[in-house]
Amino acid sequence: MGQKTPNITAVLPRKSPYLTLLFLMIPLLLSSQGAGFSNLKNHARDPGFAKSSLPPIRVVCDDNYPPYSFRSETGEIQGIIPDQWRAFSEETGRPVDFKAMNWALALKIMQEGGADVLDSAFETPERSASFDFLPAYANIRVPLFFHRSISGLSKVEDLRGFRVGVKAGDAAIEVLERYGIRDLIKYSSYEEIIRAAKDRQVRVFCVDEPPALYFVNKYGLEQEFRQGFLLYTGQFHRAIQKNRSPLADGADLYRVLMDGFSGISSDTYREINDRWMGKPLIQVVDWRPLVAVATVAIFLIGLLVAFSLALRSQVRRKTAELVETNRELLASQRRNRAFIAALPDLFYITDAQGRYLEFITSNRALLYKEEDQCLGKRITEVMASTGISDLLMGALRAVVQGSPLEIVEYGLPINGEPKRFECRVVKIEDDRILFIVRDSTQPWIVMRELKKSLEEKEILLREIHHRVKNNLQVVSSLIQLEFSSLDSEKDRLLLEETQQRIASMAQVHELLYRSENLSSIDGGTYIQRLYDELSSAYIDVSSAVTVRIDADSVELNLDTAIPLGLIINEIVTNAFKYAFLGRREGTLDIIFKQQADGFRSLTIADDGPGLGEGWEDRLTDSLGITLIRSLSEQLRGKLTIENGSPRGVRIRLVF
Repeated sequence: MGQKTPNITAVLPRKSPYLTLLFLMIPLLLSSQGAGFSNLKNHARDPGFAKSSLPPIRVVCDDNYPPYSFRSETGEIQGIIPDQWRAFSEETGRPVDFKAMNWALALKIMQEGGADVLDSAFETPERSASFDFLPAYANIRVPLFFHRSISGLSKVEDLRGFRVGVKAGDAAIEVLERYGIRDLIKYSSYEEIIRAAKDRQVRVFCVDEPPALYFVNKYGLEQEFRQGFLLYTGQFHRAIQKNRSPLADGADLYRVLMDGFSGISSDTYREINDRWMGKPLIQVVDWRPLVAVATVAIFLIGLLVAFSLALRSQVRRKTAELVETNRELLASQRRNRAFIAALPDLFYITDAQGRYLEFITSNRALLYKEEDQCLGKRITEVMASTGISDLLMGALRAVVQGSPLEIVEYGLPINGEPKRFECRVVKIEDDRILFIVRDSTQPWIVMRELKKSLEEKEILLREIHHRVKNNLQVVSSLIQLEFSSLDSEKDRLLLEETQQRIASMAQVHELLYRSENLSSIDGGTYIQRLYDELSSAYIDVSSAVTVRIDADSVELNLDTAIPLGLIINEIVTNAFKYAFLGRREGTLDIIFKQQADGFRSLTIADDGPGLGEGWEDRLTDSLGITLIRSLSEQLRGKLTIENGSPRGVRIRLVF
C-alpha cells in the first residue's frame, strides 16, 4: 500500500520470452506424463476417483484457476487441487465425485446443498455463516492490476471513479464493497477478465495472483498492464456445510477430510506442487559471456574516464543551479514568514497525535504558554487544565479523517485576562496539522451587547402589544357602559358588533404578546380563538351549531391578521344572526388553507336558509358586506359569495 506500483514483468522471469514460455509450459508438459491422476483421460472432463461401496464425496471447484485447477486444451480437468483429491481418495479408499465448473455456479451448488465440499474457497464472514472451513492449505495474494496508461492508484480508496473487473462470486467483491467500491464489472471467470482486458473492455481488474500471472503471459499482456497494490492476502480452504449430516458409515465429513489430507505424505504434496509449479532450471555456466562481459567492462572503464571529465562540468553547472534554487527557496521562505509576521494571528503546527511542532506569531500576547513549554508535548498535556483540549483534539481528528476545515470557538484566560478565540484547523500534510488562532474577544463582546439590546427591545415590543390589547379592552368596556343608556335595540346591536370587531383586533395583539415570533402569529390558533370569542357572545345560537374548523398552521403578520380577523368576525356574526337564528341545529364550516401556488384561501359556509330572491341588490346596501369587500381589497384578495340552492351561503376569499 502506497509503494511504487510494480510492472507485472517485475514479478515474472525476465531472462527471455522463450524461457518465460518454457516456465509456463512446464506444468502442462509434466501433466501429460501421468504424474497427476493415473490414466487421467479415462476420467473424461470431470474425474471421479477410487471406487467403493460407500457413496462418493461430492466436491465442486473452480475450473479456471491455474495452476490449482484448470482445463487442458482438450477440456480435461488438471492441476494441484484435482491431484490432491486423487491422493486423498487413494489414502482413504473413499470415492470422490470431483466436478470443476464456473466458480459462481460451484458456489451456488454448494449453497443449495448440491455438493459436500467446496474447494479453493476463501473464508469470508458471509460464507462463515453457512460453512465450516478446514485449515488453509495455500496463501493467495490478491493484487490490483491496471493499464500502464493509468497512474495514482496506491490504495483501495483510489479506485473510486474506476470500473473494476471482478469474477462473479469472488471474495474480493466483499472486500471492495466494504471500502465503498461498487462500480464492479462481473465476469464468469478470471480468463474472461483477461480476455476483456486484451480487448480493452476493462482497464482495472482484481484477479488472484497465480491465475493472473498465468493468463497475462498467455495472452501477451505483460507489457500492457501493471501489478498495483495488494488488496489483501487470502487463503485456500475446503468448505463444508455447517448443518451437514453424517456420512453413510456414520463418520463426520470434517474429521474424514482432516484425517485423509493429514495422512497424505509430504513427499506426495511436494511432488504435486513441483509438477504444477515447476522446479528451478539447472543452468550450466558458459564462460564465453563472462569473457565478453570482461571485454566490455574494460571498454566501459575507458569510457567512464572520459565521461568523468564531462560529468565534472555538468556537476559544476547543476551545483550552481541548485545553489540558485536554494537561494530562491530561502527568499520565498523569508517572504512567507514576513507575511505571517504581519498578521495578528497565532499559527502553530502539530502532528496527527496533537504534538506541538512549531509556533509562528508576531503577537506573543496570544500565547497561553511559552514555546519551550509546549514544543514536543501534546495538546492534552499543555491544555489539560483549560477544559478545551477535548475541543481542539476533536477538530484535529476531524481534519485527519478528511474534513477540509474545522472551526472552534472557546474562552481562555491570557495573563489573567479572560479572552475569546476563534481557531481554524486544516490539514497541510498527512502528519502536519495547522491551527490558526485569532483573538475574537472584541467581536464577541459586541455580539453579546447586541444580543442584550435585542432582548431589551423584544421585551419593549411585547409590552407594547400588551398595552394595545389592554387599551382595546378599555375601549370595549367603555362601549359596554353605553348599553344602559340606549333604548333602541338596533343601536344596541351596532354597539355589540363594534365590540366584537374590537375584540378580534385585541386578539391579534394578545397572540403577538405571547408568540415567540413578535412579527407574526399562527393563523390556525388565531381563527380558533376568534370563533371561541364569537360563540361566547352568541351562546344562545352557537350552542345549537356544529362547527367544523380546518385551519392550517400558517404565519400571519399584523397587516394580514387584523383585516382577516375582521372579515371572519363579520361573516360568522352574520351566520349566527341570520343562518341559525331560531333553529335547533345547524352546521358551520370554517376552512383556512395554504395553497401550493403560494396563495391562501378562507372559506366559510353555513347550511342556513340562504339569501333569498334579489340577494345581490340587498348586499350592496349591507354595511357588513361593504366592510368585508373593503377588507378583501386591503388584502389584495378575490372575494366570491355563493347563495346555495335551496339552502346555505358560501363565502370564499383567496389572497
